[in-house]
This record gives sequence, C-alpha cells and structure tokens, in this order.
Amino acid sequence: MQSVSMQIGFIAACVGGITFLIGFLYSVYKVIRRVESAIGTDEKGRTVSDRMERVEYQLWENGGSSLADRVNTIGAHADQMAVEVKFIKDVLLRLLDMPEIEVEPAVKKRTRSKKAEA
Repeated sequence: MQSVSMQIGFIAACVGGITFLIGFLYSVYKVIRRVESAIGTDEKGRTVSDRMERVEYQLWENGGSSLADRVNTIGAHADQMAVEVKFIKDVLLRLLDMPEIEVEPAVKKRTRSKKAEA
C-alpha cells in the first residue's frame, strides 16, 4: 500500500516538474520572441536603426516637416498673438483714459433700503 502511494507521489512530482519546465520554457520563448521583434525587423522589414532614423528625422529642424519645425511655428504664432493683444490692450487703455469719452454704466446702481420691521 505504501509503495503504491509512493509511486503515485513520484508520478505526480514528475508530471508537476515536467509541467513547470514546459511552462518556464514557454515563458522564456515568449520573452525571446518579444525581444527579437523589438530589436529585429518589424512587419515592414525595417530594422531598429531604420526606425530610429525616422525618429531622429523628427527631432531636428529640416525645413517645415519635422516636429521641431512645427513647435517653432507655434511659438512664433504665440509671440505674434501676444504682441497683438498687447497693442489692443494699450489702445483700449488710452481710449478709456481720454477725458471726452465718458463711459456710463448701462444700469444705475440702487442703494438697498431697510426692510420694514414686522
């Protein structure tokens, strides 16, 4: 009886060990495939250096089509808009300071009156 349970235990340990080994090897295989796909060629046949050249192309100015050119253009537009807003602000402040023009509120303020005590 004891030898049968020992044999079953041995078989279970062997099956568990083999299952663990297969699972471990499969996990390693998946990691290797992922690293290979990241470092090797992609579905279009480009290598990592080809893909990095494309990223590098976007980092430096090249006449209008790179990311750096677009950021510089947006910065120039923001600077121009700031100058225009400052000009409009100065003109409006000068117009409001002119003595001939009196700006009257559209609604006159009323003072509050006390409620009648009950």
